[in-house]
Amino acid sequence: MTTANTAMLSWRGAQRIGLVLAISLVFLGLAGWYWYTMRPGAEFKRDEKSSAPVTVAAPQPYAAPGNEISAKSVFPAGAVKISGAEITAALADHTALLPGGFVEYYAPDGKLHGMAEEKHYGGSWEVRDGAFCTKLEGGGDTSVCSSVEREGNTLYWSLDGEPEASAVRTLPGNPNNLK
Repeated sequence: MTTANTAMLSWRGAQRIGLVLAISLVFLGLAGWYWYTMRPGAEFKRDEKSSAPVTVAAPQPYAAPGNEISAKSVFPAGAVKISGAEITAALADHTALLPGGFVEYYAPDGKLHGMAEEKHYGGSWEVRDGAFCTKLEGGGDTSVCSSVEREGNTLYWSLDGEPEASAVRTLPGNPNNLK
């Protein structure tokens, strides 16, 4: 073997090693991207300058006054519907611990003071036609109404017109001092 042949072989070997390294880096990059974007809880963010089409749901208008959302809820077996007077007695000057970490205080004057994720919100509440109705500020003219059932010390009603009633625990007064 001549020196020229040896130099050529080492050059080809270096090219092969470089090619193998380049391919490996591409695969590692793709694997990292896949893991980063496809893992549970990942949120893939597109470049805002991308021209890819985006589908956005059309905003849904709230119902006109008098056409409020009235939940037709599935209540747990054993829960008993309570009257409008019982709803008022159970909720006026009480704080409700709602699913998802929401906390709402129902003032006797019909004001609703709530907190979710360290953010305060307000609205109003009332009992209308034997149903518990809430209307949040900034939510248009729409109230969400649901019948209320009780099983032991737990109340159940539909939150936001959901099909299933949610278990709600109440505390007397306003222990969180919501305003």
